[in-house]
Amino acid sequence: MKIIFMGNPQFACSSLEVLNKSKHQVVGVVSNPPKRMKRSKEVSFTPVGNLAKKLNINLFTIDNLSNPDLKDWIVRIDPDIIIVVAFKILPKSITELPGIIAMNLHASLLPKYRGAAPIQHALMNGDEHTGNTTFLIQPKVDKGNIVLQQKIKIESNDNFLTLSKRMSRLGADLLIKSLDVIVNPKFAAIPQDDSLATLAPKIHKSHGRIDWSDTSQYIHSKIKALSFSPGTFAVLKGKRLKIYESKLTSKKSTHSPGTLIHSENKIMISCLDYCLELAVVQFEGKKKMYGVDWYRGINEKSGIKFD
Repeated sequence: MKIIFMGNPQFACSSLEVLNKSKHQVVGVVSNPPKRMKRSKEVSFTPVGNLAKKLNINLFTIDNLSNPDLKDWIVRIDPDIIIVVAFKILPKSITELPGIIAMNLHASLLPKYRGAAPIQHALMNGDEHTGNTTFLIQPKVDKGNIVLQQKIKIESNDNFLTLSKRMSRLGADLLIKSLDVIVNPKFAAIPQDDSLATLAPKIHKSHGRIDWSDTSQYIHSKIKALSFSPGTFAVLKGKRLKIYESKLTSKKSTHSPGTLIHSENKIMISCLDYCLELAVVQFEGKKKMYGVDWYRGINEKSGIKFD
């Protein structure tokens, strides 16, 4: 099949690489326009854009997908299918082009976690499993009929980086299987059950602030989900402490939430139920370091409270 691939982030790169090596033909790639870096003034393409250039695939960069130039470009190339991975919502002018299938790879077991941040929400909620779904695109977000799904275990030590990397790789394989399935004349995609739908809305920077009155398990899960982006943090005496890694403990909280405790060569924070160890942190204006090393440098006593 002749494929136009659409995507932006690193998550989508595995799919583009695998499709390009398959029996199918990637005839074009669509991604966001490059940005000019503030310091170096160099032009920076998206990860998918960079990969398309490396693979010498025809690259079309655009912000507004309703721009008629995109439709004209697609019509000229005349693909059999448009494959979308971690991109934007396609307008009807694209999804309703005659003779062209539009299929999306979504990082959840739809209809669960419809939206922009399914991996982060699965981690924050402490799910034991997640998965990938391929579905046929329709105008409503992530509501198209399902082609295939794969269930993926979330390991206890997974964070956003490790889980998204694994899901990206497995999702690429699912796309290949999906292409084989949809050409079967007897194939019928399965409608989603909207009554089972949950949402995974976009994560904003403000979501990264830690509320120590939550349970230690929830805070730990939140750090695993958001420490890479947009970042998890707490504030101590007006200064921001970025928290990259934490560890659960069996030490019950006997202080009010947000109290810093130095015990057994560990730095722990009192939460709603148990204490949470700060494993790797970065204080404002300082480099990343182990939590205990950060504590030694701030000249504060055990018992101080976060803002």
